[in-house]
Amino acid sequence: MKALKILGICSVCLGAFLAVKATFQSSPAVHWSERELALINTLRIENLGPLPESPSNRFSDSKAAATLGKKIFFDKRFSRNGEISCASCHLPDYSFTDRLPRAKGLEEVDRRSMPLLGLAYQRWFFWDGRSDSLWAQALGPLENPREHGIDRSRVTRLVFEHYAKDYQSALGELPEHPGEGATEVFVNVGKSIAAFVRTIVPGPSSFDEYANSVINGDTQSLGQLKSAQKAGLRLFLGKGRCINCHNGPMFSNGEFHHLAVADHAEIDLGRAAVIHTLFTEEFGCLSQWSDAEPEECLHLRFLKISPRENFRAFKTPTLRNVAVRAPYMHAGQFADLAQVLKSYSEVAGKGPADELFHGELTSREQLELVEFLKSLTSDHLTTH
Repeated sequence: MKALKILGICSVCLGAFLAVKATFQSSPAVHWSERELALINTLRIENLGPLPESPSNRFSDSKAAATLGKKIFFDKRFSRNGEISCASCHLPDYSFTDRLPRAKGLEEVDRRSMPLLGLAYQRWFFWDGRSDSLWAQALGPLENPREHGIDRSRVTRLVFEHYAKDYQSALGELPEHPGEGATEVFVNVGKSIAAFVRTIVPGPSSFDEYANSVINGDTQSLGQLKSAQKAGLRLFLGKGRCINCHNGPMFSNGEFHHLAVADHAEIDLGRAAVIHTLFTEEFGCLSQWSDAEPEECLHLRFLKISPRENFRAFKTPTLRNVAVRAPYMHAGQFADLAQVLKSYSEVAGKGPADELFHGELTSREQLELVEFLKSLTSDHLTTH
């Protein structure tokens, strides 16, 4: 009788265990549909692949050029007051941002510093995409009077004075005199900085660990994400439709969108103000300073040039390490991710921001999305 009683208790316990297991497996936070699994697979950082070619920069994969570029990136002498370097606005400790609403060089500018993570995988640079190469982007702030505030002649003299040996080892011969060939030296400095910056990529995050476990069927390692983060991931893939713009292993489609976010001062036209300059840019893919053949500038063949489509449109940034990159949007309009999602929910489906057509997200759903975004943080950056 006692044995039967014990057996009955064990049966009840086993039944309860199986019920809990069934509930866990059928929970929306842990059981993924085939569609969701396919989408999760596309987001894994393992899909990033090797650094893509950069046809317009023949030094893009040169270690010597990257070494020189890194030195110049951190060198404050490349500014009018000797106090500003590229790293002043792109600090490694903050995922190569500065955590300011708007970047501050010699003066405060109108937009935030963009993150540098994974830029090698992008087609367009700056918030408005006015540069079509990483090396051209590197040159802009140097001659901007509000940022570094120097000219190419000054850059050339600095190279002669401090980096002549490094330059000639990595990039070729210098002109006979500092006053000669300033633009060529200036361009090569930009290409060396780009060779360094393109090596900055994020490492795997807890999301990637979880995604690998799910895709590989490793049921013993599914605890990398909290329940709220898994719920946020489901919203990201589904109702929130975040994946429409934030897709691929860098969580960005690299394109431009108008999200009806108020500007901090005057109206910023975004991409509409620069779209027609891309074919004539001094340092564009089609310029004399580009190392690309015209047929390699494919990104210029399929531009959306309509002012309506580009009005107040800004580039979709990566969401990798987004939780440690406050504030947010092109001019730092929001102090935290909760404010971003609240704004998205309020403007969804209204006017020019109809790309955000997911409908209103509840407060709980917004919090779950924030929790998921935290899972995209990597404790380390890798260099190729």
